[in-house]
Amino acid sequence: MRRIALIFVLLWSACIGAAAFSLLAQNLPAKQPSFEVASVKPSTTESGPVAIRRTQGQFSTSNTSLLFLIQWAYDLDEDRLVGTPKGLDSANFDILAKIPTDEKLIPGQTLRFMMQSLLSERFNLRVHRETRALSSYALVVDKNGPKVNFVDIGEGIGQNPFSMSDRGRLVGRKVTANMLAKALADQIHRPVEDATGIKGPFDFVLEWMPESADLDIAQGAQTALENGANRPSIFTAIRDQL
Repeated sequence: MRRIALIFVLLWSACIGAAAFSLLAQNLPAKQPSFEVASVKPSTTESGPVAIRRTQGQFSTSNTSLLFLIQWAYDLDEDRLVGTPKGLDSANFDILAKIPTDEKLIPGQTLRFMMQSLLSERFNLRVHRETRALSSYALVVDKNGPKVNFVDIGEGIGQNPFSMSDRGRLVGRKVTANMLAKALADQIHRPVEDATGIKGPFDFVLEWMPESADLDIAQGAQTALENGANRPSIFTAIRDQL
């Protein structure tokens, strides 16, 4: 493991954006798809909020860090990235890419594989996969059943289905249980696997008292004053509210 870390440090210092680190085992397609053309530029004040968008024949991101892009491309939470350097989230990028017209898109997969190819080509990203034992959580249905509000999928999942007005309030619109599990992983800093068996989309509001480690002192005090100190822990809130 020391050798992997050393290789990574040398690459990073020699070439900004170059990276080599470990990922947990993941299946790959027989042929890695890629974007037809792509533009990658540093984000500016005009880039807008962090977002990933797909329109007809086009894919774009705004204000996305390398860490965010890697996590999205490989569909992994941060705990499953090993040997990453400090600074992966210090610079943000805007990406505009053209999707090949003859590419058969597999929902939730093909665009991620294309992003993997782009990270390799433009940022010299190098990874290898290995299997490790990690502590993780499983999201399951309580004996009293789910309390979320199931909805008609309508026009499909939204581009930005989650929003947070403060560190202890997460709102979801037309999300799946798998999407919820990934969002919760970001909050509790551990992998969360969806074991609910729930397929349909739903809306929810989750409110909890964040751990002090997730807040600076001033913000933690302000949150406690504004929202009251009666909010439960995130684990209790998930069970009682979802």
